[in-house]
Amino acid sequence: MTTHESQYRILYRDIDSMGYLYYSRYLDLFEMGRVEWMREEGFRYRDMEADLRLALPVTHAKCQYHSPLRFDDHAQIHTDVIAWSGTTLCFAYQIFSQERQELCATGEVELGCVDLDQGRPQRLPKALMDTLTTLLPQRNGRRKQEG
Repeated sequence: MTTHESQYRILYRDIDSMGYLYYSRYLDLFEMGRVEWMREEGFRYRDMEADLRLALPVTHAKCQYHSPLRFDDHAQIHTDVIAWSGTTLCFAYQIFSQERQELCATGEVELGCVDLDQGRPQRLPKALMDTLTTLLPQRNGRRKQEG
């Protein structure tokens, strides 16, 4: 599998005074998609932190808003890995309104691998690199081009 789909129903706590999903909550949906993508591929954040003492903090995030999500909408989050290097990993996202079958947001998040004890950059864990190489051999080690 390369693309993972997650679902989330927009709660009242998620919306702003205009009745739309608050802008920063889209990053929460990105995180949910990313964690579920990794879990489904057999690589859990919790295990990486506890067993390897490594973390993947966000180093860059961008979100483009196309159409608002509203209270009680079902958000469908599509998550995919688009690039990685020895120390970074980049995910891309598409968020749709399931009811309207409409694209609501797109975005990308880049994460760097760091040692939890020293806060210093580290290489991505071998098990994660093996998963990426197996699932996405055509993208192996390729970095996205900024344009």
